[in-house]
Amino acid sequence: MATEQTREAVGGSYRRPPRLQSGMRIGVVAPCSPAAEPSAAERGMQWLQQEGFSVELAPHASEVRGYLAGDDESRADDLLTMLERPDIDAVICLEGGCGALRTVMAMDPARLLRLRRAPAKIFLGFSAVTVLHAVLERSAGWVTFYGPTVAALGRASDYTLGGYRMALMSRDPFVVRPDPEDAFVECLVPGRAAGLLTGGCLDLMARLVGTAWQLELAGRLVFFEDVNSEPYEIEERISQLIMGGGLARAAGIIIGEHAGCIPRAPGPTLALTDVFRELLKPLGLPTIYNLPLGHGRHIATLPRGVLAELDADSGRLEVVQSGVC
Repeated sequence: MATEQTREAVGGSYRRPPRLQSGMRIGVVAPCSPAAEPSAAERGMQWLQQEGFSVELAPHASEVRGYLAGDDESRADDLLTMLERPDIDAVICLEGGCGALRTVMAMDPARLLRLRRAPAKIFLGFSAVTVLHAVLERSAGWVTFYGPTVAALGRASDYTLGGYRMALMSRDPFVVRPDPEDAFVECLVPGRAAGLLTGGCLDLMARLVGTAWQLELAGRLVFFEDVNSEPYEIEERISQLIMGGGLARAAGIIIGEHAGCIPRAPGPTLALTDVFRELLKPLGLPTIYNLPLGHGRHIATLPRGVLAELDADSGRLEVVQSGVC
């Protein structure tokens, strides 16, 4: 797979945070939507406390303004403050949902840039949080983690909790295991590839194309997942990444679970796997489908910005460089 020279060349491009240890203080922010299930969010915070962490809820994290967790300026200030505070060791998002783009537009650019000089800390979340991962990657140069929100931890499976601990609390390399209830991982294009991991929710990745926060996909191992979208919507988002987002120049592709992505309207349609095969196979990049990333029952935690290796023939993704130090 990757040679030692390759590992030295691509490793260390982003700053890794210290690993999570019992006794550390975790800040919980709501930069997108309020918790869809408040009881799940409460259970998630209780679980973190049972694991030995001190948990602090951001001042506006419990606010509800329609589908947003309070006003834009408050969400942005809560997030930046938690990222800046030296007594906060990690920041976990309460929920995904929507509103992250508005949060970014409300952020103080000078405060964002100062994060580049601040010590890196763990930042965790998925779904709409994809936007904030992109911002921290470009502005702060941090390794960040695509994985369960606090609300998701409140209803997490053993797989999810194990992946959380493996990615955030251990410095060891690890293999992203298949779904324990559906271990089939399809090889769409055979081959092997290595590169820095990047990706997130496909919908948000496509929305970032053409913005200052567009993801760098060329030469990377790109993962994506989505939820509750029809095949034609998935097709449009992948097409946008191919035409304007650099996906055709990636090193390899990891397609996660697409929970609830089935045809809903009557009439002719393509199956989701047809969309993947017809759009991605012609790129000729090693590609696999059906790892548990994102919105399903089981959620892997992936560090963004560290070296990983993909063996598409065997459906194996290994994170060879720890996301924490």
